[in-house]
Amino acid sequence: MTTSLAALSAATLTAALTAAPTALVFLAVVAVPVLAVAVDALASLRARGRVYAFAGTRVNSDFEVLVPIWGSIRYLENADHLAAHGNRVVLCTPAGESDDFYTDLYALAREHGFRVFVASFTAPRTGGRRATSGTVRDRLIRDALNLVRARYVVPLDADTTTARPLEVLVGELERQGADLASVRLVPLNSDTLLARLQHYEYRLAMQFRFLASWLVSGACHVARTEVLTDVMSRHSLFFQGNDVEVGLIARALGYRVAHIPFEVPTTVPGSLRGWLRQRLAWAGGEFRLFVVNARFVTRHPWFWVYGGVVTIALAPFRWLALDDAAAGVALVSSLTVALVLYVVLVAYLHWDHRGPALFLVPFYMMFVSLVMPLLGVLWYVRMAWQDRNLGVIRPHLVRVEPRAAEPEAGRVGQYV
Repeated sequence: MTTSLAALSAATLTAALTAAPTALVFLAVVAVPVLAVAVDALASLRARGRVYAFAGTRVNSDFEVLVPIWGSIRYLENADHLAAHGNRVVLCTPAGESDDFYTDLYALAREHGFRVFVASFTAPRTGGRRATSGTVRDRLIRDALNLVRARYVVPLDADTTTARPLEVLVGELERQGADLASVRLVPLNSDTLLARLQHYEYRLAMQFRFLASWLVSGACHVARTEVLTDVMSRHSLFFQGNDVEVGLIARALGYRVAHIPFEVPTTVPGSLRGWLRQRLAWAGGEFRLFVVNARFVTRHPWFWVYGGVVTIALAPFRWLALDDAAAGVALVSSLTVALVLYVVLVAYLHWDHRGPALFLVPFYMMFVSLVMPLLGVLWYVRMAWQDRNLGVIRPHLVRVEPRAAEPEAGRVGQYV
């Protein structure tokens, strides 16, 4: 009986999907890509009117740079770049690392005049690979912030450099009177077709920051120390989407979040394997932000409609539309029109940076929008189970009271 009911239910659902109204299929085939392009176009057009003249802007040296590093000293790729900042740079690392790791870390710190902060917790072993989940990075930043005495702070990944001096970034934050600011990530490598496609993708994503400045990047951002300390004390510590969570919490607490187009070069995955690993993790983070924390739709409705509804909720209908389009000439024509329109708009948005890869962008984005939202659900469940953390954002819940770390025996809990 149960089997019969299950079969009947499945047949009913299949029939309902097969008989989807033309309007719904039209929405999936035509309206969704047009809406996506319209949002990107709005960000691009608005960004074109934004001109920043960093030359001559005020500079500010009252800051510290927090650089999380653990697992292997080889991940610290920006030591030479940060050497000019000397003891304003704090290398943040967990307890329980190997003696060789600490020996190399302290030797490098002495060479460049850096300081070292060793937290009181240990990091899980990852077999030498960088983890795409976990709480280590955010716990390091959160704990180290309790000992920062400078007015401003710049969290910076161990493999990240900047195109301009950090004094300019901090000075611009001060000039704007903001509490926290996102920056502009610029892909460095273009040696593969996949990397060149990501150049166009990143350009649109960074332009979107002018509309949603709270889309903070974990690789680099700048804040008033007391503000970021407050924000991180409320952070869920879920890794994927952790940077955007910083911006969301700051906005929810009433802090002023700005966008500064301060260029931060970054290396994008050039291989399919590296790209897939990164994008699956990102997709899981997007599901966490847009679905698990869907209540933020009241604060940022357009962004949540775009990410939660257009990108994730309508993903199954895009597959349905492709299936129906194969059987109907009218729908094939609609799909063709939508694709041509997408090509034209993408070409318009990126014409100043045109190249042979530009006309593959619509197909690249089509693949991303069809595959990643569905796999993102599975990756979120995987990460949440692995870290025993659902990633629920509670801006008004103080999880850790800000306090100075207690000095312990040896290195733990201290700046050196």
